Amino acid sequence: MHTSKFCLNPAGDTPSACRLFDAIVSLCVPVIVSDSIELPFEDVIDYKKIAIFVGTKASLRPGYLASLLRGVSTERILEFQKELKQVYVTTLLTMSLKRSSNLSPICLLICLNWERLGRVLYVP
Repeated sequence: MHTSKFCLNPAGDTPSACRLFDAIVSLCVPVIVSDSIELPFEDVIDYKKIAIFVGTKASLRPGYLASLLRGVSTERILEFQKELKQVYVTTLLTMSLKRSSNLSPICLLICLNWERLGRVLYVP
């Protein structure tokens, strides 16, 4: 994930499969495929700043996703990553360290382990 620019996040995350969380801590822009999805911490996180949303039908058209993602400029990817890092540091990490979040125990463990790596991640 650390070398990927985009991470596919189809609807259906479970407490043991934290794709969205993994993408955020990896600074990998989530590509959320869903027509209607409730995202964690929507009241705190502005997902429009950190993710790309794609409708289910559109995602099934041959070549659509590849074309869409190829059209995202390097500057925009860096903006997404800057926002992802901010969300990780100010929201997810803080909540997990305070143990006051609704994150599953598995996601909390991942967050605590990623915290060490987060110190060495660099986004210009």
